[in-house]
Amino acid sequence: MTEYPAGSVEPYERGMEARRGGNLAEAEELLRQAFEAGHPGGAHELGGIAAERGADREAVAWWRRAAEAGLPESAFEVGYAAERDGDLEAAERWYRRSAEGGFSGGALNLGILLENRGDAGEAMDFYRRAWDLGSDKAAFNLGRLYDDDGKGDLEAAETWYTRAAERGNGGAAFNLGFVLQDRGDPAGQVQAWRQAADLGHPKAAYCLGAHFEQAGDVNTAIGWFRRSVQEAGTEQSARRLGALYRLRSDERRARFWTEFPNGLSDYSPEFTMFASAGSAAAIQRQNLLNEAVGDVDITFDVDARVLTAGGRTFHGMTFLGSFSHLSDTWLWAWANPHYGEHVPAVAPLAAVREHGERNAVPELAAGRLDLSGFPEPHQAATTMAIAAAALLGGSGVQSCRVNDGKGSFYFHVADPALPKPEFDPLSATRMMTTAAEVFPTEQRRVVRGFLAHHGCRIRESEEVIEGVAPQGGQVTVAFTPDGLIKAAGAGPAAG
Repeated sequence: MTEYPAGSVEPYERGMEARRGGNLAEAEELLRQAFEAGHPGGAHELGGIAAERGADREAVAWWRRAAEAGLPESAFEVGYAAERDGDLEAAERWYRRSAEGGFSGGALNLGILLENRGDAGEAMDFYRRAWDLGSDKAAFNLGRLYDDDGKGDLEAAETWYTRAAERGNGGAAFNLGFVLQDRGDPAGQVQAWRQAADLGHPKAAYCLGAHFEQAGDVNTAIGWFRRSVQEAGTEQSARRLGALYRLRSDERRARFWTEFPNGLSDYSPEFTMFASAGSAAAIQRQNLLNEAVGDVDITFDVDARVLTAGGRTFHGMTFLGSFSHLSDTWLWAWANPHYGEHVPAVAPLAAVREHGERNAVPELAAGRLDLSGFPEPHQAATTMAIAAAALLGGSGVQSCRVNDGKGSFYFHVADPALPKPEFDPLSATRMMTTAAEVFPTEQRRVVRGFLAHHGCRIRESEEVIEGVAPQGGQVTVAFTPDGLIKAAGAGPAAG
């Protein structure tokens, strides 16, 4: 571990703390003091601050000072700036200094520079050095060079691709699949592509779908094609899904998956079944929450998991996601790069995502959804958020406009101080008929789900569903032959 002069460490640490806190003026002053006292990291961080505000020449000047004081990561930055400017001679010189100082990025970029000018042998030497310093990309590049589009040393290519994949390189796992195919190992090929898909490679799920479709395992192929569309928006997979579902005369699923990459006009059958069953209960909870909160401005704290509305604070807040009024798209909070799944107010969303993956509900499993094909995309997003929030229990959903009205944030509230919904036969009929308008193709499921939610004893025939509540009171809903609500009535339970 490098030791720096005692008088330089304290201002450096204070400067870093100020930078993390957003106080850049204080950070720059302290980091400058640290550098002048002998800590090259102060100059490196000053370069980073200058780069963030677009002062590239100032940034390079600070990095050069840090590099000349012996900091290899700063030498990398100077080399990268020289390469961007087209000065490959200077870039090589600085990358070599960075690599000699033990920085993996310097060794990796030097290898790429050497490879691009035709010196593959020395490039491989630096890739090996970068690998020893921790770079999975270096192992990928070694695998690629040994592979040589299937014409090279496939055993060595397999070794290096495997090493890179073990460090989380999805591209290496994907390419490994082709190497194993060339080596006559189809089982290994599938295993490698599965690993690549789990590492987020955008083409792996499609290749697995095509593999299983060619092998005649259509159900497995559909699963991989669906994952390809959900995770990467692959239009080729969407088209294959449309064709496969049409062969099964399932036009609704065919249309849904064909539309998925470029704008949905309806929910999936899986989401419709899930959401309709809980829709009336969700409306009931939502009405109570709206009455408690009122029409007021909302503020939120994702670390403390609190939502404040009109001066009143509600606990147990979960940040569900956001809707863009510009692109008509929904983004689950766990897929939002500005937040992430480990933020306290986002972590509970894992239950929603897991339910979606376990029950093949694409709206709950895909990070981003284009809702632009819906007649009212914003309302479609609201309905989806309210339905999904039912998996978290609690009281309902609140939203607020952000970014000058260009977007909306959605929050679920699970504060035990909020009122709990109770079964009332008269209001029950209103809840169920309102929910049935939202999900007109699943009206029996709407009624059955609401009565079951409140613990009613249910009697069902083709014409009628009756529910008797544990605390008394009865609801009777009559249906037309095609499953639409014809009449609904409430009264005391029959003797």
